[in-house]
Amino acid sequence: MDTNGAVGDDAADPVEPIPDLPAVDGGEPVEESILSRGQLQRMAVRGASWTLLHTAIALPVAFIVNILIARTLGVVDYGRLAYLTSIMGISESIISMGIGVGVVQFGAKAHAAGRYEVVKKLLSSAQAVKLVTVAPILTLIVVSVAEVGPVLLTVAIVFGVLIPAVIGGATYCFGIENKTAEDAKNAMLVGMLTQAAVVVAVLTIGTADSVWAARLVFGGIGVVLALRYVAPMYRRAVIRPRFRRFPDGFWKFALPAGAAAALGAMISTRIEVVVLTWMDAAEAAGLFALAFGLAAHLFGPAQALVGPLMPAISGLHEVDRDSVGTAFARTLRAAATAVGVLLATALPLLAFLIPLIYGADFAASVPLLIVMGLSGGLAVIVSPLTAFVMARLLGVRLLVINVVAIAVNLALMLCLIPVLGVWGAVIGNCASTIAQLLILLVGESKVLGMNVFRALKALTPFFAGCAACVAAWLLVGSLGWSSILSAVAAAVLSFGLLVAFLWLFRIGLNRQDVDAVLSALPHPVRIVARPALLLCAASRS
Repeated sequence: MDTNGAVGDDAADPVEPIPDLPAVDGGEPVEESILSRGQLQRMAVRGASWTLLHTAIALPVAFIVNILIARTLGVVDYGRLAYLTSIMGISESIISMGIGVGVVQFGAKAHAAGRYEVVKKLLSSAQAVKLVTVAPILTLIVVSVAEVGPVLLTVAIVFGVLIPAVIGGATYCFGIENKTAEDAKNAMLVGMLTQAAVVVAVLTIGTADSVWAARLVFGGIGVVLALRYVAPMYRRAVIRPRFRRFPDGFWKFALPAGAAAALGAMISTRIEVVVLTWMDAAEAAGLFALAFGLAAHLFGPAQALVGPLMPAISGLHEVDRDSVGTAFARTLRAAATAVGVLLATALPLLAFLIPLIYGADFAASVPLLIVMGLSGGLAVIVSPLTAFVMARLLGVRLLVINVVAIAVNLALMLCLIPVLGVWGAVIGNCASTIAQLLILLVGESKVLGMNVFRALKALTPFFAGCAACVAAWLLVGSLGWSSILSAVAAAVLSFGLLVAFLWLFRIGLNRQDVDAVLSALPHPVRIVARPALLLCAASRS
């Protein structure tokens, strides 16, 4: 996908030195190695292709394994699994102090400008700090919450905590070197191994804690496998932790950005499940966890299109700032359209199939899924908006935004859960996502000199998808048809309504957007994707 508004093949672009480029994070730029705008674009395109392939393979497998987990564990233990996952994710994000996000942002800028020594110092310094701070605390957390045998517990600590603490910088290099394609390759392999281990854990031990431990172990194995994709000069820095001075401004950015990431993790890793569990609403936690997880699965394809743009945004800020405004508008349109299509097709389809697939015990999660699906779509759009803020190293701004979002979430949950049960958690989640989106959208539009109403107009495909999905779900649901017939009918009707909205109000992608999106897809996929994308282009030139 084109990140700067250009359309066409930039394969012939040379590596262009940038005159009068200011030093970033110290050191002198190696001008012959500075990445050009065309190179950043091609990296994003290649990354999108591999990420789409990974998504196409991983999502169906994860969906099937998730069915096995849910039907085997039941509602309450499924909530327990979500609780353990959330606790670990939130804890790690808090303890890491923003080291990872700081290394990636400072490192991506330095790498794009050819300052490789700066990157190496960042990597080795980060590993040293994580080894003496993150590893001991996470080990204590795992020991205190896990209910597994000593052998599995030891393996989980070694592979899930200690190894990532020693060589976790390998995964930072995917972002630093803009290797989203290699990241997707590694994720495909690790994902398949993880799902196989989960299946074994479910069928043999059959507890939430064993599934969680299996995932933890293969997360560490994924870090080891990532080393093979790291540039040799960076690999040596990753495996040799050394206490060195971080660049000027690093902690000033990393600490607030890390705090913002920790608060964001509370939102993205189901803090609602933690609150519901603490309030002794175990069944509600399980229902919420399923709806939240399915919504995340649904938007995997949209995230696959948007995700590879994010590392490129930081480099784009460094080498071609004049193109950032165009990239911002295009990213919004692409994300909103991809989300809108998924809302109008996959969401109503899945909603009618939940009782059939997961069993009657999970039937109560259907309306939760509809609402969480709409909120999850907004979360996909929030991701690239956050990337534009991060590229300017405004960690404090992200911290403030996430403080507002989590405060809204927690306040609503604490007030509403005692009255509304699981719906209190759903309302809190949706409100926090809306707060994030509005603050980011208004702020970034102002910075880029864009009218906020133009930015909102770019999101109209999302709103059209919401309207089409809800209308089709309510209409078909009132007919009393079988689950399969209702699912197919709702998906077809909803997609038809979406296309009608796009063409009637002339919203969504333009033809240049279609060309840019197609350039990010593998050639065989383009043949199938082109007609669908043109349907979403609303006959715009």
